[in-house]
Parts: sequence; structure tokens; C-alpha cells
Amino acid sequence: QDFPKKLPMSQSVPQIYTQVKEFIYASLKFSESLHRSSTEIDDMLRKSTNLLLTRTLSSCLQNLIKKPHIGLTELVQIIINTTHLEQACKYLEEFITNITNVSPETIHTTRLYGLSTFKDARHAAEGEIYTKLNQKIDEFIQLADYEWSMAESDGRASGYLMDLINFLRSTFQVFTHLP
Repeated sequence: QDFPKKLPMSQSVPQIYTQVKEFIYASLKFSESLHRSSTEIDDMLRKSTNLLLTRTLSSCLQNLIKKPHIGLTELVQIIINTTHLEQACKYLEEFITNITNVSPETIHTTRLYGLSTFKDARHAAEGEIYTKLNQKIDEFIQLADYEWSMAESDGRASGYLMDLINFLRSTFQVFTHLP
């Protein structure tokens, strides 16, 4: 692509990644004052990063997904963002390995649980999309003044149905951005 490049993820993905790296740096600075071995420091960094990902970030994502005002487009963007954050976890593991100089093949090396955190958030967002889409369709049907027992078609679709079809068309267009 020509510049400026358009990325599917939002600006929050690199911001979250940067903040997690800053958290790891801060944890490293704290652990250096404890005079522990590099293996213990590596383990502590990985465990604290796991807590950050599985508790803090996960609960923030879950709260965001469950907000009543969040729309389908935002939910699709959350799915895209969590996919990219999930892929970034391997780089966070490499980052910890590089700053602690502990080989990832060490028997006691803890893996980052970001993969499951982001998969869970993605599944929650997908479920919320399903729920919101069904609610919206139900709203269209309830608002409509259909003549359900019409004996013969007058040759044109109801305006309510046309609105529903246009809504679904635009919504499914947004879904084409999903991985």
C-alpha cells in the first residue's frame, strides 16, 4: 500500500502493547532492587504480566463489550483489535526473554496467557454481536405495521422491510472486515 498505510486495527492496539511493555519495564526496575536471579526475575515478570493481561485487561475488555451503548461496528473493531493483540503476545514473550536473558526453553519458563484472554474477549464480542443483531431485527419487526394476513401482494415491499434489508446490508458490509 502507498503511504499512509491503513491498518485494520485501531490506534488502541499499539497503545496497549506499549503500555504493557512499560509495565514490564517498571516491573523489571522493581525486581532489580530485590537482588534475585535472572530466572526468578523472568518468572516474576511473566507472572505479573499474566496478571495484567488476565485480570486487568480482560475485565476492561469484558466491561467495554457489555456496555449497552456499544454498537455493532465497535464490537467488530474489538474483535479485530483482540486478534492483533493476541498475535502480539509472542513479541511480549520475546521482549521479556531479551531483557532478562533467560532462554525460553528453560523448564520453568511461564507462558503468557494473553492468548486465552484475547480469545475469551473475542468470543464475548461475537456473542454480543449476535445478541444485538437479533435485538435490532426484533425492533424492526415490532415497529413495523405489517399486514400479516394480506390476501394478495400489491407488488412492492414494505418500507419497514426495506429498512431492515438496508440495515442488514450495511451491517454485513461491516462484518467483511472480520478476520
